[in-house]
Amino acid sequence: MAPHVSDKSQSDKRPVSTRKVEANRRNALRSTGPRTEWGKRTVARNAIKHGFLAREVVITAGDGEESLEEFCDLVGLLSEYYEPVGVVEDLLVQNVATSWWRKARVIRAENGEIRKRLDTLAMDRAQRNSYKSNYDLVALQFLLVLCSPENRADPPLLTKEGSSALQEAQRDITKHCNGLHLLTELLEEAKSEIARDGYISLDIRKKIFHAFSHWDYYFAIGCVRCCPPEASEKVVDEQADKEYADLLVADIDERLEIISRLKRYATKREELALAAEARSFSLPPADATDKLLRYEAHLDRQLYRAMDQLERIQRQRRGENVPPPLNINLGRRR
Repeated sequence: MAPHVSDKSQSDKRPVSTRKVEANRRNALRSTGPRTEWGKRTVARNAIKHGFLAREVVITAGDGEESLEEFCDLVGLLSEYYEPVGVVEDLLVQNVATSWWRKARVIRAENGEIRKRLDTLAMDRAQRNSYKSNYDLVALQFLLVLCSPENRADPPLLTKEGSSALQEAQRDITKHCNGLHLLTELLEEAKSEIARDGYISLDIRKKIFHAFSHWDYYFAIGCVRCCPPEASEKVVDEQADKEYADLLVADIDERLEIISRLKRYATKREELALAAEARSFSLPPADATDKLLRYEAHLDRQLYRAMDQLERIQRQRRGENVPPPLNINLGRRR
């Protein structure tokens, strides 16, 4: 039996006046919606009626945390566009949203693969250049030891390939700043010895010859001839030796100026090489590209399938004649 409602309780409920209804409507138009973060998060989830897909697809913790609010906004916009009716259409709208959301991850992953190399490019190039320049300097030092007087009677220690590698290292010294710095130090030391003693010591003469002979042979020979008087077979002529030393110092200054220009060229060349390598890294590596493309193609198939299913269901709900989907088997005929 239904509970009895007295006439007095019914009479207590007064009808709402038309003025009150209009006032409530005007107040609703002036509403700004929720202002607190909690209120905004609550309203953002209003578009998701069955949100288990959102709970699974959105990463809500850790370094790769994503914004659940942004996903809810995406679902809300798609819901406004498709106007789903019923749980099946709601889930299909969420399926479309998850496919777009995961496609955005592919773009972020591609960006990460590119940044992974670009962010360390300058350091990696500096390290490679350091290894190469150190190899050239060690090769030059090895050549000096190999050609020292105490080793001249020994049998050759290098194969033809090893000798070619040493010659290449000699040539490459002028291509990087470390090698050019070594050449500068040798010439400055030679100038200092000429100013102090009037000649270049045997050790510096050997180093200058092996360092410069590959690109300025006559200058290297000129430095070798600047030896102490007792080391030469010619008659000592102090005035001639002084003039020769002065001319050699002028040649050394000229080479120092050339080396200074080479340093600027080497720095500029490295900047251009760094920029060129950075442009070549505008795409992810081949293995990462293949993986990303296959994953994106998989997501595209899921997205188009969900959109097609949603469209078919909505057309059927509106009473339209929807033909069955056409399935084509592309497998090989046995």
